[in-house]
Amino acid sequence: MISAKKRNQKKPRSSGKLFAPMIRSSCKSEKAFALQNTSSLTSNLFCCLSVLCFAVVLNVFGLSIFFNNWRWDDVLMWMNVKRTGEETYMRMTAAYLDVPLKEPFHLDFEAALKVRENNMRLYNYSYNRSGVDRRKNLSLEEYRDVYDGKWPVIIQDIVPFWRASSWSREIFCEIYGQERVVMKGVHDGLDKASTVALPLELFCLHSNESRRNSWTYIEDELFIPTRPWLRKDIGPMVSGDEDFFQLFPKEVRPWDSMLLWGTRFSRSSLHIDPYNWTGTNAVISGLKHWKLFPPGQDQFLNVLSNRKSEFPLNCYKYNSPVDAYEVDDQGFPDFKKARYLEIDQYPGELLLLPSGWFHQAYNMEETMAISSQFMNINNYRIILEEIIKIGNIQRSDIAPEVSKLAPEEQVKAVMSMLPKHIIERGQQITKDILEQVLNTDG
Repeated sequence: MISAKKRNQKKPRSSGKLFAPMIRSSCKSEKAFALQNTSSLTSNLFCCLSVLCFAVVLNVFGLSIFFNNWRWDDVLMWMNVKRTGEETYMRMTAAYLDVPLKEPFHLDFEAALKVRENNMRLYNYSYNRSGVDRRKNLSLEEYRDVYDGKWPVIIQDIVPFWRASSWSREIFCEIYGQERVVMKGVHDGLDKASTVALPLELFCLHSNESRRNSWTYIEDELFIPTRPWLRKDIGPMVSGDEDFFQLFPKEVRPWDSMLLWGTRFSRSSLHIDPYNWTGTNAVISGLKHWKLFPPGQDQFLNVLSNRKSEFPLNCYKYNSPVDAYEVDDQGFPDFKKARYLEIDQYPGELLLLPSGWFHQAYNMEETMAISSQFMNINNYRIILEEIIKIGNIQRSDIAPEVSKLAPEEQVKAVMSMLPKHIIERGQQITKDILEQVLNTDG
């Protein structure tokens, strides 16, 4: 843990922790904070206007502006000045996401990395540029500046405060043994996986019989959401009230707490999460190993094209046929060119995975986890792109004024354009899935 004394040396203006339940503020402190931010805003606005005027003057004379070799026209930046001792830094945020909705959007990972690199200078922390940081007492401001939409991070002081952290195999097998769960069974390779809905007690009875090429993985999107008492055991993933998925009509809102419970050797496919959202994964018990692939390597991963998620609000899905834990070198010779990070995830740890990262999880022992997602200012544009490009709404129908709105208002506007048949389809898909689970023989 970074001491308070050290944190004060390069301390972000907001002291709120990423763990929301630990944030407490009195009305008095909120007023003081508001006054402080008013003064700071005035100072920052003056500085930004000065920089912009300087830019205009230079452009008049035909000069170009570079920040660490960034062209001004390539990466637009909202700037927030931070002074520490004799140093002055500019906080840069994801203004490269500011592409009109009428235009196709492509994630610029290089621009995201440059924003991350610049913002890392704002904080007194030794970042791992070639791996995944494990963090405690991480402020929301630092998370958004350095990791959100840019780089994965593991948070260690959120999950232990959830009631769900006390979930166990014994409790679930005893209480829910007769209830059906959706599980994936694999025999002789991940490419031969089959999905079925069977009573949980069958998993409980045979989970210790797994082998390297024969294993079972519970991947159930609705088991927790349809049991509100379980959903209440899961605390917030990050602090703050910014989750734009809550603005979606409930009929097409993504399910937000997937039960992942796998035997030893079980694993996910190599994939990007639906809608290219920011994914979260909380390990309750067991041990996971991850392989995380930075964006821009589709050509090495043999990504399957034109596949659809068939979610209530449909989107394309991006899956690779490669099993990164048992690679077929002859079938996928280019995979060895792919770069990836590796990390183990232990009980009580929460992995936050940005948009655009292919990833595969491997359960090194029987492991129970919960996955979820969120949509915010640093990923809203790529998520809206996934919703638009599959045809849920027509890009030509979007008024130019919508792109000038704040991100939250843009999301509201797009949701208001969803046709009635899309909403009805989403409602029917959820109903059909629940009926299939309940009525499956086994």
